[in-house]
Amino acid sequence: MKAKKHIFGLMALVLAAVSSAQDAAPTPNVVVGRKTGDVMNITLPGGAEMEMIWCAPGSFDMGSPMNEAGRLDDETRRTVSISKGFWLGKYEVTQRQWESVMRHNPSKFKDHDRPVETVSWNDCDMFIRRVNASMKEMMVRLPTEAEWEYACRAGSTTPVSGSGQIGEMAWYDTNSDSQTHAVGQNKPNAWGFYDMHGNVLEWCSDWFSVPAADKAVDPKGPPSGSFKMLRGGCWFFYDRDCRSAYRLKREPKLRNCIFGFRLVCTERGQRPASSIAK
Repeated sequence: MKAKKHIFGLMALVLAAVSSAQDAAPTPNVVVGRKTGDVMNITLPGGAEMEMIWCAPGSFDMGSPMNEAGRLDDETRRTVSISKGFWLGKYEVTQRQWESVMRHNPSKFKDHDRPVETVSWNDCDMFIRRVNASMKEMMVRLPTEAEWEYACRAGSTTPVSGSGQIGEMAWYDTNSDSQTHAVGQNKPNAWGFYDMHGNVLEWCSDWFSVPAADKAVDPKGPPSGSFKMLRGGCWFFYDRDCRSAYRLKREPKLRNCIFGFRLVCTERGQRPASSIAK
């Protein structure tokens, strides 16, 4: 009889532990145990959906080798480690998604499925603030340059990721007909991201600097500056300016029909330091 009571007591303890673990389990949209290429959707204010792809932690060679055609002096080659995984938009933010949040469309080339453009870094910051006001466990932000290039390269070391053929991966001056195009029409890279090359330049969180050649972990750029960074090239640029390593600096208040962005999504608290641009 005492043995039975002891067994029943142990079973009660196990059941209590299981129940407690279930109560403490993270909600479905918290980042746990993901692998590169996993996909999730987030819902924006206004109801538009945004598809995100998971990028697991890892290391890569950022920048370009000295002999890369079109290389610029600020494309310092260095080994960079990304210590925390993150979700990144599968596509550039579309006009549909922008309108869902902001209730207007600043774009020159109007179409719900084309990337939003004619947005400044400051405009993107306002969009992000509105989205984050509606989220609980998760938050969105601009990628750092390191995160952006890590996802763009997706394991590649060539000037253009994916197939390596610029005409298959990008809308640029030769094939764009002098305009943007609906996202997702060209080939994706190895991790499933579209339009990392061409279509619109993408704002990043970093202030401009020329990095040293030292190894780095989660580089974020300087704490302040005059110019924010854009990556990826655009429909107006030559192929050499749509390479994975290409960098462009511009004032954060500047708007242009070649400027767009895509978002990172992480758990709250996992955010690079940044300064609000004035």
